[in-house]
Amino acid sequence: MKKMNKELNMVQQKKLLKIFLKAIAITMVVCTAIIGIGIGAYYSFIYDNKVIGSAEPLTAEEQALEDQKKLASVINQTIAVFGIDEDGTRTDVIFVVNFNSKTNKVKVLSIPRDTKVQWSEAQRSKLKEYKGTNIYTSKINEMTAYGGMEHIRDFTINQIENMVGVKIDNYIVINLEAFRKIVDTIGGVEVDVPRRMRYTDNAQGLFINLDAGFQTLDGKKAEQLVRFRQYLNGDVDRIQVQQLFLKAFAEKVMSPQIITKIPQFIPILFTYIKTDISLTQIASYYPFLQSFNTNYLTFNTIPGQGRYEGGISYFFPDWKEMDILIEEVFFDTQAADSEASEGEGNTPSQNELVLDKTVSIEVLNATGVTGIAGRIKDALEKQGYKVGRIDNYSKGDLQKTVIYAKDTQKAEQFKSYFKNATVQIDTSIGYDIQIIAGREYLN
Repeated sequence: MKKMNKELNMVQQKKLLKIFLKAIAITMVVCTAIIGIGIGAYYSFIYDNKVIGSAEPLTAEEQALEDQKKLASVINQTIAVFGIDEDGTRTDVIFVVNFNSKTNKVKVLSIPRDTKVQWSEAQRSKLKEYKGTNIYTSKINEMTAYGGMEHIRDFTINQIENMVGVKIDNYIVINLEAFRKIVDTIGGVEVDVPRRMRYTDNAQGLFINLDAGFQTLDGKKAEQLVRFRQYLNGDVDRIQVQQLFLKAFAEKVMSPQIITKIPQFIPILFTYIKTDISLTQIASYYPFLQSFNTNYLTFNTIPGQGRYEGGISYFFPDWKEMDILIEEVFFDTQAADSEASEGEGNTPSQNELVLDKTVSIEVLNATGVTGIAGRIKDALEKQGYKVGRIDNYSKGDLQKTVIYAKDTQKAEQFKSYFKNATVQIDTSIGYDIQIIAGREYLN
């Protein structure tokens, strides 16, 4: 019996990691912390196979998971995901992720690392107690440097809760080495790098050398992409590129072929990722993740602007606009399936719900077939849109259609027109919407 229990525990651990990896794949969508695929195997073992070769009743742990499964029909959880710098003291990437099984949406809110924060009296009191020092003002990413990563909930998470007015249920912390290893394990991520990136920082051991265009990034190159900071709008542009990567990452991790790589994730999860999410909590996400569609994954960044104050570069939130955004991200009650009807074929439907027909549009042909951009232009204009420019895509043919937008909400209306198209934020485009039609449009 002891031998059977030992073997059972090993099987359970592997299966548990399946869901664990899959859940974080979405959360990391954010920043790439992986927590879901592992739990999946365990979950399917518990509920599909029960106890292999045994008719014994469920253990207490198994019963707890069974109870979680029953409660998982409605999930509305908010998780903070942090990517830490090389020395492990600062939270250089900060995402707040809301899972909502009632609306079937996952919404990601990015917080710029340079956001200026005023330490509250309670925070200063705890800092004095823990570290014997006192701080009044800092950037949000510095709070863990002052207070210690072990006190992340007392400082950084507490600050986020004060900013957005929402309780953070759990958190995940991932370091750069885990990021690199995870990307390598899934075979890299295909991304359209928006610009040429060159940067050298010998002090950090950071050497960035990326060309623009579609390419598959391994762990090291993916790190270069998300760490590059030489943008006109500073951290805001950097976040948009990170979100572009994480959207592509999520689609890759949610693909069926990743399941075969489960054993390779095990040492990464236990060595490099820190979280306060219990195994039974993660199991409760599984029914939601099984039916989740990455089309219902959206990214937002807190509104505001960066500027210097006292010789220091800070990001200052726009609190008026923040209230509106918080309502949309954390208090959305509209089910994803009811937002728009399914389009038929490749031609816009007369019955399609359209959010805004005044958007300016550019259409680029990446199918390899002459005249496709013109056909799309004609079809869209029959529906009341105005296409300002058509051309061939200069970087070669693509398989998938990509819709670039300055505002993702304005891009949603085009998803049903282009099968399997992905939406990516790009504030540098000359139109509100840029549609790059890939070969899948022809099917």
